[in-house]
Order: sequence, then structure tokens, then C-alpha cells
Amino acid sequence: MIDGSSDETLISGNQFNPSNTAPDEPEDGEIVAPHTLDSFKAIINASKLQRWDPTLEEGDKLDISNQTIANEDYFDDYFYAYQASNQLVFKMSGYKNRSELRIEENFDTSEIGITRTLNASFKPVGIQEAIANSVNGDEVTFLQIHNKGEDDTGNGYIPHPLLRIVYEESRNGLTGHYWAVIKANAVDCSSDSPYADSEACDSSNAYTRYDLGKADLNSFTDVELAVSESQLTISVNELEKVNLDISYWAHLLSYFKAGIYNQYDDGDGINDWSEVRFAALTVSETETTPATGWDIDQWKITIPASKDDWYGSGGTSAAELVPAHCNDSSKQVLNDNSDIVYNEYDSGDISFFNVSQERMHFRVDMGYGTSTSNSSYIRSELRELFNAENLGTCSTSNQDQMTSWFIDDSATGTKEHKLTSVLRIEDYPMISGQNPKVVVGQVHGWEISQALIKVLWEGENKPVRVIMNQDFFTDNEKCDNSNPVNNCDNWSFSIELGEYAANVDWQYEIIVDEEGIYLATLDSLAGESSREDITIHWGEAFSDKNGDSVTMTENWKDEAYYFKAGIYPQFKPDSDYIGERFDVSFSTINIDHQ
Repeated sequence: MIDGSSDETLISGNQFNPSNTAPDEPEDGEIVAPHTLDSFKAIINASKLQRWDPTLEEGDKLDISNQTIANEDYFDDYFYAYQASNQLVFKMSGYKNRSELRIEENFDTSEIGITRTLNASFKPVGIQEAIANSVNGDEVTFLQIHNKGEDDTGNGYIPHPLLRIVYEESRNGLTGHYWAVIKANAVDCSSDSPYADSEACDSSNAYTRYDLGKADLNSFTDVELAVSESQLTISVNELEKVNLDISYWAHLLSYFKAGIYNQYDDGDGINDWSEVRFAALTVSETETTPATGWDIDQWKITIPASKDDWYGSGGTSAAELVPAHCNDSSKQVLNDNSDIVYNEYDSGDISFFNVSQERMHFRVDMGYGTSTSNSSYIRSELRELFNAENLGTCSTSNQDQMTSWFIDDSATGTKEHKLTSVLRIEDYPMISGQNPKVVVGQVHGWEISQALIKVLWEGENKPVRVIMNQDFFTDNEKCDNSNPVNNCDNWSFSIELGEYAANVDWQYEIIVDEEGIYLATLDSLAGESSREDITIHWGEAFSDKNGDSVTMTENWKDEAYYFKAGIYPQFKPDSDYIGERFDVSFSTINIDHQ
């Protein structure tokens, strides 16, 4: 007898009831302890068994220790193996009952330099017949990533897994598919939680389901779950189905599970058995080169010091640093180890750019600074060098080899262009009568003064504003509201997205393609449930933040563009502002052209 719980409930071990677990095929052969099969020893050695006795009250679990199951004598009615076919079997009856291996290591989903992977090859047995008699629910879970809480004591635990891989009989008009059910935020939505009735716990916000394809119930399906540096990927039969930022889960320790867990109720709790067989089940942990959320070789940086001050010559406009592949001996090299420190300010030294704890920091002091030739504002900001390494040039002024992209870019065959940034306002100026307005992301047209897109943060209690222009001039011609020939002030408008405080991570996304522009922001901790977005089509009217009708001219479709990211404050530096600084850090600045 095995004592599997703190309340001293006893459940049987080393006993097998043929009426419950009779093999479906004679060739399955002798039933043996799972630990006798070499292919499953490693995962059993790393796990405990969580299962319930379905003859007892439904919906609970008992822990059976690793010391017990990592034994060549242990199997039971609900956890056993077939020797001839080399298959591990989990079987269970009753609503929310389970028989699962719980891998005992708790891990940090955001840990740098480590990839953790669960590989499984499984096949449900008789699943449709079992679900057919259900009076409530029609799904069964086979794989999970769950959470322990914020530490090994369970503090901060939420009773929801990050991920379940399930078979569901019917959803969204699809019959018999596998699905990934992903918690879209880290909010406790249990019935006794103060957040239970919040918008974040609405089912449409709390969970996202990804279709993994039609279940082939006659064959084993290979599924890989990989977690690396706040990124979750799910592959099915070697095809990637999900690639998701899970940084909102980073504060929760997590662990893998595999087996069977019923989300259907057969009404009597004993007759209809769900079963799954595993032909392979492994966990692995591999060291990876610490990844950053950016490729520094895709960018040059402009800083708020003049070329004369920074390099000793070159003029009074703002200085730049470029990546090594630019082979520009007149400029310093920008790389992940750069610390662009300036020590000529009365307010003290300042690093315009550096990388600390895998975050890129951009800083300016609003008491000083040199602007670029086309602006009166200072910046510490990256400018994209599109396709520069292939072109063999980092020139941003050579029209024949522009480091800018067209929407339908014949040189690279790309037609969709995306910038995703995850950032945090670390510090900002506190100036009476002056909002701390700072642009943190842009899309600019080549030699066009009117920006296509500027993502503007204006303070903790204001929505992020995206400023755009309906039309544009070429050749860097500026608007002049006093001149009727080029009076274009009515071209500018803005829309509002999410509201984000300082010292919290939030994300923006910009996608530009032949159909138009997609814009979104979201709270990184709350996840997808907090997404606020808008799609703007070329040549079609829509409403701006003031309710006015605006239309993006289709002429934008024919121009060349580049992304920008960093900080570009939207007010002039002034000696009265000495010591008032912006510090904005980015964990991700990712460009994707496809």
C-alpha cells in the first residue's frame, strides 16, 4: 500500500485490475513497471506521479514520490507500461481526475542562456468513445506547463497552467483537433480571487487557443515544447505551430507535466476511461548562447553630442556610431558592449547608450544636446540599416543602394515589415508645465520630413499616442503653415492606444504591408488580454483620436522606409532642464521582414 497524501488516504500500488485496464491489442504483451523500460527511466527519475483513485471523490490528486515510482516493481491500475511495444500508459476516469508525471524541477521561464524542452510522442486510445458519454466538457489534457508560484514555497501560486496540450472533440467548427490552451496573462482568475470578475479573467482575455491540427488517432503525434528566455515554442511533427512571448509569466516558477487529465464528465465517474500511450517522453536542458532581443548589426545610433564634441571634428550636427560591418573609420563602432559615456555635462557623466542585464538603455539630459540637421530635438536613437551587410554599404543617402525598404521590396522579396519592441520607462524629466513627451519608435520615409509613424509616450497617466501623417512631401520638404504652397499641418493626426506607467514593461508592434498599417500596444505582464490595436488601410477613411475622418494616401505605398527605436524627446533642450534625464530601457527591439 502506498501512502500518497497528507490526509493518509491509501491508494493501491503494484496491483492491476484487468477489468479496468485490459490492453486493446494482444501484441501489447506483458504489463510491466514503467521504470523497467530504458527509454522512460530518465523522465521517471526526474519526476513524481500525481494521480487520483477514481473510486474516490472526483477532482483531486495525490503525490506518489519519486522514490516509489523510480522502482522496477512499481506500477498500478492507472500508470503502467507494455513491454513488447515499449509504451508508457496513463489511464483515468472521472471529471478533473488525472494520472500525470510531474517533473520535479521548477524553472525560470526567463532564465538567460538556458533552453528547456519537453519532447513527447503520444497517441490517445479510445478517446472519442470515452468523450461520447460526457455530460459536461469534451477535452482531455496530455501535456502541461504549470507554475509553482513565485518561489519554491508556493508563494504567489496561481491555480492555472501556462499551457495545456489537449484533444478537444469540437471547437470553432473543427472536430477532433489538438489545441494549445495558453494562459494569456498571469492573473489569478479562480472563483475566490479578487480578480475573478475582472476583464482580465473574461475567458476571451484569460486564455488563447491555438489550433495544432487534426488529431490522427491511429498514429503517434510528436510534440515539442521549448521554453527559452521568455519565449515559448510549440512544434507538432517538427512543424512550428506557436512562437510566443511569455515574459508576463517570468515571475512564476514553472514545471512540465505529462500524462492524462480529464476535462470531461461522464456523469458516473467510473465507466468511461481516457487513455494515452507514449512511445517517447523526455525532458532536456541545454545551454544556449545568451540571446538578446535585438541584432545590433541592423542599426546605427545617433547621440545628442555633436561630431565636433564627440570626434573632435566633423561639424555641429549630431554624432553617430555604426556597427563594425560598416567599415567606417570615421566613426566609432556600435556593439552590444558599447558604453557611450559623455563626461562634459555640469550635471555629471551620462551614458547615452549601454547594455545592462540584457536591456539596452537609451539616455539623454534635457539640459543639453545637439540635434540632427532636420530637427530641433535631441535623441539617443537607433536607425535601421536595412540589408546593409548584403549591400556592402551603410550609406543612408545613396539612392542606388539605399539601406531602406520598400513595402514590396524587389531586392529582398519581402512584403511585410514588422518592428516589435518591449520597453520600460526607467526615468523621465519632472518639469513643471512640460509633459515628458518621448518618441520610442518610428517608421520614416527616405528623405521625407513627415514621419509615417511615431510612437509617443507622454507620461504615466496618458495613453500612448501614435502620430501619423496622411500625406507627405519628398526631398525633405517641411510643412509651413504660413505658406499656402506647402501648408500641410492638417496632414498630422494621432490615435490612442494603451496607457503605461513608468517602471513596467510594455510592448508596441508596428506592421507595414501592402494592405496598410497595423499598430498595437500591450502590457507585458498582463499579456494578450491587454492588447489595444488598430488596422489602418491605405486609401480608406477611419477616425482619429478626436473622431475626425482621416485617410492615409496610397502614395505612401511607393516610398522607401526605415525603422527607428530608442528615445527622441519631443521638446527642446533648455539650460533650465539641466539634470532632468530620460532613461528608457528595451529588452527587445526586433525587426522582421518577410
